[in-house]
This record gives sequence, structure tokens and C-alpha cells, in this order.
Amino acid sequence: MHSTRRILRQRAVLVTGARTPFVKSFGALMKADTLELASASVAGLLNKTSLDPRDIDHIVWGNVVLQGSAHNCAREIVIDLNMPKKIIGNLTSMACASGLSSLSQACMLIEGGHADVVIAGGSDSVSNTEVPLPRSVTYGLMMAQRKGVMGFFKEAGYNPFKWFPGGIALTERSTGKTMGWHGDLIAELNSISREDQEALAVTSHANAARAEKAGYFKEEIVPVTIDKKGKKTEVTCDDVMQRDTEKMKAKMPSLKPVFRKEGGTITAATSSTLTDGGSAMLVMSEEKAKKLGYPTDVCVKSWYFSGIDPYPQLLLAPVLGWGPALKKAGLTPKDIDLYEIHEAFAAQVLATIKCLKSQEFFDRYANGAKPVLTEDIDLSKLNVNGGSLALGHPFAATGGRIVTSLANELRRSGKRHGLVSICAAGGLGGVAILEHTPKK
Repeated sequence: MHSTRRILRQRAVLVTGARTPFVKSFGALMKADTLELASASVAGLLNKTSLDPRDIDHIVWGNVVLQGSAHNCAREIVIDLNMPKKIIGNLTSMACASGLSSLSQACMLIEGGHADVVIAGGSDSVSNTEVPLPRSVTYGLMMAQRKGVMGFFKEAGYNPFKWFPGGIALTERSTGKTMGWHGDLIAELNSISREDQEALAVTSHANAARAEKAGYFKEEIVPVTIDKKGKKTEVTCDDVMQRDTEKMKAKMPSLKPVFRKEGGTITAATSSTLTDGGSAMLVMSEEKAKKLGYPTDVCVKSWYFSGIDPYPQLLLAPVLGWGPALKKAGLTPKDIDLYEIHEAFAAQVLATIKCLKSQEFFDRYANGAKPVLTEDIDLSKLNVNGGSLALGHPFAATGGRIVTSLANELRRSGKRHGLVSICAAGGLGGVAILEHTPKK
């Protein structure tokens, strides 16, 4: 990548996106690691668009569950798919906002005149999480190379039970609590009832089932081929969704809180599940897209990333990003036709909506700024094709899934503006606004 000065800013357009099926971790995609899911997403996108890889300048890729053998997944995609080696690749990691971060970086590369064609996206395989060995064991292994086996025992000790690796860490480093624990706390602090959480979850699954039946996900999903006992098998569809929502509603009352046993309200039904998957987006300069014959009707009008103290409202940083994102786009909440709020937990979605119109929240976290909303958003505009509760949440892949789904829905419906809102670990949040300019 070379730095050049341009007086006129190029307009970045979102051509389309593609994703793998989103499936429960340790299930159908267990044999595909993060890089394989990434490569499958990009290969599917190239096949879908018939894009010549020689036209690609850059890949920006997000990972949360990092793969030790692929420290820069973006570059490894280029090598794995035997794409032209001139293509630059860089990794971004911003917890659950990684996919949206990759999109914003793609837009900046194009608008700054550094690239014309960028693939942005993200992938994660919880199934293939690399668990850490105790430090005494890693030190011991190093000493064994220098001083023999006794060097190992001197560092690691003689109790093999102390050599076992740690478990998969899904805790917030600064608080030591899980994301679900924080979600439960947010529900309590903002008076979000279990009944309202369950209603949102049912709606998410119902919307996803309806979208699937209408064939909308066929526009997004590309298959992943895996080796299963020596046979090549294609995984072609999501497997998180509860298609029978009546059965789901009947089971909900019997579910126990999973994160806070005493006083908790979040259950397995109102929490997104651990998921494997990948998603990719094709971003181009408007001029290049026109030259190559691709659509130019959707662009990222604005984006804004925000931060909040991780305790106690860890997952509500996006609340602080809505106002700046709308202002940068020159819009008001009334201009937004569709909302895509990432459903890490039903409680966090409902708390986000509630706090967007809470003067108390803005007094405490935004120096007394006025709330973004004066009334609740129209829930019929929210996650109209389902959200992460129904489709799963493979961390870095979620941003690409949401953006692609929103762009497709704007095109189908002929609507103008859509807003994306994603919470992330560390008290981070990302908001983006897509603009669709229908052909006249």
C-alpha cells in the first residue's frame, strides 16, 4: 500500500457480501478452523461476484479467537486461495465489532485513495480455540530444550494435573466476569424483564424462519466443504434457528438462568450461542464499481466507534455512538427505515433502546448530552430477518452478516437508510449507517 495525496475523496460503495452457514460450535463446522472459514467466505464471494482477483488491492479481516498458525489471517487468505500475492492483507481485532471495524477500514482505504477494491470481513471458530498451557509448563518446555527433561520438571513440577491447559476464556478481563453475567447485570440495572427478553427472542427466531422460507439467506450463504471421515461433505445452512417458535415458547418458562443463578433473568433462549462461521464484504470505489459493472446503490454513509466504562454497563457503549453516527450522516432517528442491533443478549438490545432515550444515562456517560431518542423505535423495523439470537454469533463474522443482510433488505424493500449497532467486549461499541439510493 502506498500513500498518495488526493484532493477529491473517493466514494466507497458496498457491492455485496457472502457468508458461510452459521452453525453451533463443536458441530457441523468443527473440522474447519478460523482460516478455513475465512477462505470459504472469500472464495464464495469471488464466485458469487465473478470478480477477478487481480482487481483486488487489499483484504482487511477480523478475528477474535486468534489462530496461532495464522497470525495475519487476511494475508493467509491470499496465500490459501492462491490469489495474486500483490494483495495486501491486515488483521483487525475489536471483539464483536471486528467485522464492522474491517468495513470501516476498507472504506477509509478507498476514500483516502489507497485502494479501489477491498474485501472486508471476519471469521471465528470457537470449536478450534487454542487453550493456553500454564506458564510453568511453557517455561518447562523451553528449559527442557536447553537442559533436558529435568529442566522441564524443575519449572513445571511433578504433578501432571497441574500441566493441563486452561479452559476457553469468555470473561471480561477487567472485571473477571462473563459477558452473560454483565448482560444479566444490565438487565437488572435497566429493569429489563425476563418476559420482554423472551418476547424479543421469539420474534428474532420467527423473523429468521420467515426470511429463510422466503429464500433471503440463499442470497448470503455460500457452502463450506469439510472432510468427514474421508468423505467430502458440504455444509449449506444455518443450524441455530428454532423454526417452531410455538414449541420454543412452551419451553421457555422452564429454562433456568445460566449466568447468575440468584436473581438472573438471562437463559439459554435469550442469549446468543457459541457459533462458528465467516463473512466477507466487497467494497469498491464508486468509479471502479461502475467501470467493472457492479452496483453502486449502497454506501456506508457514516460510522462511529465508542467506549464506556466496562463496569457496570459493559455492553451499552453503542448508545453513545448513535448520536455521532447520525450527525455525521446528516440524519435524525426519523430518517432510519431499518435497524440492525446485534443480539448478543435480548436484555442488551432492550437496554440499548431504553437508554437511548434516558437522560439519566446520558448525564452519567455523555456529560449531559441530550438523549438520541424521544420515543421507542418501531420494533417492526428491528432485525426484520432475525438477529444473532436466531442465527448465531461467530464473533468477528457477525458484522459482515448484519451489514450484508441490511444491504440486501434495503435493496429488496427500496428503503433508504439502515442503522447497524454492535456491542463489544471491553466496553466498546460500533455504529454504522448504510444509505441505499434506488435506481430511478
